[in-house]
Amino acid sequence: MNQFNLINPIDPKDLEKETLRIYDVCDGCRRCFNLCPSFNTLLDRIDEYESDVAKFTAADHHRVVDECYYCKLCFNHCPYTPPHQYGIDFPLLMAVWKKRLATERGTRWRDWLLTRTDLLGRVNSAFAPLVNWGLGQGWLRGLLQTVLGVHRDRQVLHYQRETFVRWWARRSAGRKVGTGKKAALFAGCLVNYQATDVGKATVQVLEKNGVEVALPDQSCCGMPSFDIGDTAAMVAAAERTIASLKSWVDQGYDVVIPTPSCSLMVKREYVSLVAGDEAKRVAEHTYDISEYLMKMKREGGLAMDFTQKPGRVAYQVPCHLRDQNIGFKSKELMECAGAKVEVIEKCSGHDGSWSAKVEFFPLSMKIAQKAVRMVEQAPADLVASDCPLAGLQLDQAGAVAHAGGRSSQHPIQIVRDAYGLPRDPRAS
Repeated sequence: MNQFNLINPIDPKDLEKETLRIYDVCDGCRRCFNLCPSFNTLLDRIDEYESDVAKFTAADHHRVVDECYYCKLCFNHCPYTPPHQYGIDFPLLMAVWKKRLATERGTRWRDWLLTRTDLLGRVNSAFAPLVNWGLGQGWLRGLLQTVLGVHRDRQVLHYQRETFVRWWARRSAGRKVGTGKKAALFAGCLVNYQATDVGKATVQVLEKNGVEVALPDQSCCGMPSFDIGDTAAMVAAAERTIASLKSWVDQGYDVVIPTPSCSLMVKREYVSLVAGDEAKRVAEHTYDISEYLMKMKREGGLAMDFTQKPGRVAYQVPCHLRDQNIGFKSKELMECAGAKVEVIEKCSGHDGSWSAKVEFFPLSMKIAQKAVRMVEQAPADLVASDCPLAGLQLDQAGAVAHAGGRSSQHPIQIVRDAYGLPRDPRAS
């Protein structure tokens, strides 16, 4: 796979040859059995064809690709990733196939729309009360399922009338705190339009620890476009975000991101989407929020004057955070605040727009049950996940019933509360 990337043209015959090579290696290994729907389908087909991967049909290939939601768990799970002589990068293989299928089959209007998160965010936030009411009406959800193919039971995070960016502007942004630490916060579209309290908590905890916070221009990181193979949209998002963040990095700011999919894009994906050294420079100065705060702790700069203990936390580590190979920094941070943390390394199965589609929603909920069973086995006062969508998925799949009826939270919200900082920081 080393010769393939998402930018350069790829000969279909070369792609098919490489695909069968990888399938053959997967047949001999099978370490990813039951890791995700794609591997279940892949290995079932291999067994049906008695390990003759040359018998795979176009429909077989398409199903393996369509069931991949780019969690990237298989990359770290695989013993044959580069620099191994087999050089297998299964997520990249799936992304290249998605790009090819987008060209061959076209992109459904529904799929295109669901990846335009900034457009949806602007419109839905402008009419947030009406939109949130409508999303709770069975008749309207049934209509959306019929017309758009968005499953009627897919719960959606509420849109906020006051976006995070508007909150920031109203709050007199850019207050100086004077310790020399400077962070440019890339909140991402999910935090900007829906999970705004995650952004607020991030700002509060950073400022509590003496960090000067700045807010660069915000837009979607491009991760949703992986689902539909829209390389042009990925590259545009990468170029836009790098241009926004690099000026702050040049001024001595670190980039801090509270959502794993966005931080994964900036840290890992942009360098393969954009030529030049600017993407690499930004990536080298980018941190997940808990990673950044635990770095401060190692340097002796983390405030330890917590006033409230969070209790027992069942913490689900999102797939896109696990792929960053930074360890369990959110677990460590919550433990600094006095929490007793049980780590859950199971995928939630949400993946943004993938689980909203009528053909994949039931499968996504089945995937989530693995994590919920672990929550049930580890009695908790709170359920946490760094991904607000993963938290929503866990709640819908039943985790909320095992945490005293309380919705899942982001670790930074739990840490904010442990500091005793106000939940509505309008006057802070």
